[in-house]
Amino acid sequence: MAKLEDGKLVDKDVEIKLYPSIEHGTLDKVSSIVLHRTDSSSAAGTLSAYAGGKETGAHFLLDKLGHIYQTARLDRICWHVGILVARCQMEKSCDPKELKTIAALMHEKGVAFGRRAKNLSQHEVGKKYPMRYPANGDSLGIEVVGMYLPAENAFEKPTPAQFKSLKYLVDILVGEFRLNRMSDVYAHGAIARKELSEGAQLLQYVLSGVAP
Repeated sequence: MAKLEDGKLVDKDVEIKLYPSIEHGTLDKVSSIVLHRTDSSSAAGTLSAYAGGKETGAHFLLDKLGHIYQTARLDRICWHVGILVARCQMEKSCDPKELKTIAALMHEKGVAFGRRAKNLSQHEVGKKYPMRYPANGDSLGIEVVGMYLPAENAFEKPTPAQFKSLKYLVDILVGEFRLNRMSDVYAHGAIARKELSEGAQLLQYVLSGVAP
């Protein structure tokens, strides 16, 4: 039976392997889970980068055999989301005033696109979830090992073991933090300025139990 102790998920199927370099500040409330892909062929490279002082990372890492590593405590913020897109714009639910604000931020003259995107992201973070997509300050991140395949414009399909472990882990976290599996779990590519397909296969499986 999994249990939380000092930010650690104590469970027979989770190896706790914490990296202080990816922990940044106190995570007071967990509102959601974001699913990521590593764009690597094994877990070793990601763990080595963490050990070397890399500052971006997620709370969990799943290797191709389905082994679950907890790499950051669940009461600490990880920088895993990046630059948010505007939720109401993506879901076509903005009121006219908000749509005007978004347009002004994204078309500000004399400002580089990257800066404009960051300004919009900062505007989004100022909203309360779920009016916006998950941010670093209220979400957990799960990295799943897998390469991006440019020719297919998608990430390689997760292994059956990865799918099984992912569902096992998500079910524990959803229960522990009283989340809604259908509405509080997200694919990274759908909420931030990342490769659009990132996490899509993972989310499909979490929601349906059927591998894509």
